[in-house]
Amino acid sequence: MFQINFVELTSLFLYIVFAFNSFFLAFMFFLKLKRARGSGIDLTPFLGLEIFLLLFGLVHIVWAYYHFYIYTFELALYGFDFELVGIYKVSILMTYLGLIGFIFFSEKMVGKTKFIFTFFSIGCCIYGIFFTFTIQDLRLFTYFTNPVNVTVIFASFLYTLVFKTKGKIRQKMAFSFIAFLGFTFFFVLDTNIGRNLLKLPIEVTSVIAKIGLIITLNIQGIIFLSFETFTEFGWKERLKELYIIAPSGATLFHHSFISNIETPTHDLISSGLIGVKGILGEIMESRQHLKIVDHEDVKIIFEYGRYTTMALIVYENLSIYHSKLASLSNQFEDLFQDILANWAGEIEVFLPTKRLIEKTFD
Repeated sequence: MFQINFVELTSLFLYIVFAFNSFFLAFMFFLKLKRARGSGIDLTPFLGLEIFLLLFGLVHIVWAYYHFYIYTFELALYGFDFELVGIYKVSILMTYLGLIGFIFFSEKMVGKTKFIFTFFSIGCCIYGIFFTFTIQDLRLFTYFTNPVNVTVIFASFLYTLVFKTKGKIRQKMAFSFIAFLGFTFFFVLDTNIGRNLLKLPIEVTSVIAKIGLIITLNIQGIIFLSFETFTEFGWKERLKELYIIAPSGATLFHHSFISNIETPTHDLISSGLIGVKGILGEIMESRQHLKIVDHEDVKIIFEYGRYTTMALIVYENLSIYHSKLASLSNQFEDLFQDILANWAGEIEVFLPTKRLIEKTFD
């Protein structure tokens, strides 16, 4: 038995810190899932992230014991001690299972792969459980399969950035992508490949890698927790119609996000929306403005200005719609405030609103 030095002790401590950091983030995703339960929001991407975090937390506790064993008995890393082989196999396969959770999340973001790579990874993991018996087998297993996993995640980030996001959501995903690249770098740094590159003692490399992993993991966790749902990536596809309504119930402007077909019933629909809002307000005996009406697969989001009410009809209630509708309401009333104050029924004056809507919901 040998005494563990300060750097080795710091390395072991950081393994535990990383593990509990992962557990905490997993718990935050659990709370997010619990709060959103029954809301109709697709929660499965968050479930994939929670699985990833839970398993990565558990595997780092196993890795802590693995390195404690090596530091204590001054064994060569990846030595052929029977107990080390068992610990190494458990940790590698748990890491792989955690990556499957992230791959599922990645394929859910893209939405076009039909989870081919998730099933592929599950099959590889089953192979790893039953057909790898030595550390050399496990190292070959990870060297061949992990590059596929990382490439899939990398490609899904790029596809999401280029084709599925814009504005603030794209900015968030760009920061998340950078954090993912950093996480991958520090993860590799804590492997045999990374140690051979730096030529530093394993405990020093481990300390550097763990600090980097903790920072990049928290950046990704904070960003992903900020999303209400990952269908926000395709928020444009969830838009249906927009009505800008005068206090009398007349339609000042109507815009369809799915069709250019005009119908002669806009005033009837606008009056109906105002009527529904008023009736629900009376039933609930509330002086507060009604903000959302949920009718299973269709939601109506209301925004109120000094002169107008805006009703946005969507297929899912996303927070991005509320901020955009509020912005549109302010811009509309600023642009037409003189007309609205003394409006006499002319509709043509509001034609510039089309450009305003296209700009706001771009």
